[in-house]
Amino acid sequence: MKIRLTPKNDALKIFSFLGALFCALILVVGLSAPVRAQNVKGSVRGAVTDEQGQAIVGAEVEITEPSTGYSRNFTTGGDGEYNFPDLPLGMFTIRATHPGFKTTEETGVRVNAADSLVFNVRLRVGAVSEQVTVEASAIQVDTTNGELSGLINGQQVTQLPLNGRNFMQLVEMVPGVAPGEGFSAQGKGLQGGSDLSVSGGAVDANLWLVDGAHNNDVGSNRTILVFPSVDAIDEFKIERNSYGAQFGGAAGGQISIIPRRAAIVFTVTFTTSAATMR
Repeated sequence: MKIRLTPKNDALKIFSFLGALFCALILVVGLSAPVRAQNVKGSVRGAVTDEQGQAIVGAEVEITEPSTGYSRNFTTGGDGEYNFPDLPLGMFTIRATHPGFKTTEETGVRVNAADSLVFNVRLRVGAVSEQVTVEASAIQVDTTNGELSGLINGQQVTQLPLNGRNFMQLVEMVPGVAPGEGFSAQGKGLQGGSDLSVSGGAVDANLWLVDGAHNNDVGSNRTILVFPSVDAIDEFKIERNSYGAQFGGAAGGQISIIPRRAAIVFTVTFTTSAATMR
């Protein structure tokens, strides 16, 4: 028995095939697209010059975090500049060397969340074995960007009295931040409320991040999903205004919560019986 398709059935078959192909394409694109979080890591950049201010080509610059052993290297090009993006939070040391110049170290370089620091290194003529150590001073005026922000460090988080151990109360310490009518730091989830006006913005226009991951309830945008323990918070930073383009998820304040880094040690024990060795 033979079944002959009419033109109408042919058209229906073609449309069904195209629909299935379109759905498969959307599925593949959706699965292959990476889920990107906001970048809350810091960066350090600068230029290596001689005593006359001329750029030094081929200088070896190393940045290290002594407490964790973190280390990265960079070789300066024709402009004498170096750049270390995506740095974790911590206290760093910058070391610059070049044949014919004394080794120079810049210690005590503190990198906080979303920082963009500039440290220019000046090398003096001498033997590489000679070393000049400079203690980095805190930056009083940041001339690299126009952001207005406030930083709450880990010591403040753990030692200041908090009702219900909820870190949200600390956001009110930053100038330009005022609680809204629905703000509630005692409750959590739907029973709480993160209604905060940052620099006069709407109370539901803020973006809350935990280690760069989106933490807003997208239904109301006035509650948050994850409440880290105050003991697990290293620091958090509130970007009030004129922040960089990497914070594009909301028009209000950008609150970046950075958890503490804990070392995980795996111990593997092998037990061999005498019977298995025969």
